[in-house]
Amino acid sequence: MKRRAAIFQSGGSTPVINQSLAGVIEEARKSNQFAQVLGARFGILGVIKENFINLSSLSKTSLERLKNSPSSALGSCRYKLSHREVGMIVRKLRKKKIDVLFFIGGNDSAKTGLALAEASSELNHPLQVIGIPKTIDNDLPGMDHAPGYGSVARFMAITTQEASLDTKAIRSSDPIKIIETMGRNSGWIVAAASLGKKRPEDGPHLLYFPERAFHHAQFLEDVHAVYKRYGFAVVVISETIRDQKGERIGSSKKAISKDQFGHRYVEGTAHSLCNFLESKLKVRARFDKPGTIQRMSIPYISITDQREAYGCGVQAVRFALQGKTGIEVAIKRISHSPYRINFQAISLEMVAGCEKKLPDEFINREGNFTTPQFRKYALPLIGSSLPDYLSFV
Repeated sequence: MKRRAAIFQSGGSTPVINQSLAGVIEEARKSNQFAQVLGARFGILGVIKENFINLSSLSKTSLERLKNSPSSALGSCRYKLSHREVGMIVRKLRKKKIDVLFFIGGNDSAKTGLALAEASSELNHPLQVIGIPKTIDNDLPGMDHAPGYGSVARFMAITTQEASLDTKAIRSSDPIKIIETMGRNSGWIVAAASLGKKRPEDGPHLLYFPERAFHHAQFLEDVHAVYKRYGFAVVVISETIRDQKGERIGSSKKAISKDQFGHRYVEGTAHSLCNFLESKLKVRARFDKPGTIQRMSIPYISITDQREAYGCGVQAVRFALQGKTGIEVAIKRISHSPYRINFQAISLEMVAGCEKKLPDEFINREGNFTTPQFRKYALPLIGSSLPDYLSFV
């Protein structure tokens, strides 16, 4: 008797999340072991509402379009299940004769997957639950990196260079630029902004990470030194940098709301720091905040990231056919040069609600830039070589 599977996408999207979805669909079809793969619309809410579509009937043309589409094609959500809902979902899946549940998501999605895996065991339903990693934040433990990071790293490396050239050219009137990245509690995206830098005068000049306490006085001293030396300064910060008391930097920090998993939303960090620098240095400071654009850009996509995201979907199906459950697909690096990886299974408990911070060896002693070790780690993830721009000023 052939299997029936369901799959949902969860949390923030990436440029390659649909590659993983396509990998599941095509590998399930290739295996000839699945009668049907159902897609749940809008994440776990689609499972609760039984809002499914049949993915098994997708044409080859549609699958190719899917692979090259940004955002979550099935729709997504951030939703924390109650204990009652967990049991209800397992019973609904049993009723629909679904015995494999795939999900594509990050830390919080792994919490959901783990709860469903444990409940299926308690309710004696042989449901296999298998996670497929996804996050631009690159903060999933137990793996070298997560699909989605390579593309946002490429986006940040290139756009930071482009913003730096703009600031360099117009420095007589707008000499200071702050770029604010996403990344929740880790500095992986901030660090990626350094990958396009070739010369000391190139931006970015300074990076500030959530892993290090932020000091306004030191920040002012750092920016002033760069400005005096080059006549302009480009700074990249995480939206969630914090002061030595653990308070987030930002003009609206007292009015921060939270998502269902308790993660605080924050706005105004770069704006606040621009106002601070203008008041102290008496020159204009501007900021760029790409926001969700950084996790959606197909033109900046990493080919390596695409290939690995697809491979994670394929491997998830293979793990299902091996009888595994309560696991997440993990990318493991075998070597730096040549760059080689393989896929392994790790327990959902390793990932659920946990975060992998930027390691100390990737941050310089001053706490305001990356190290050569980070470049060695990150450059293979961004795919083809970066543009080599020219400036006469």
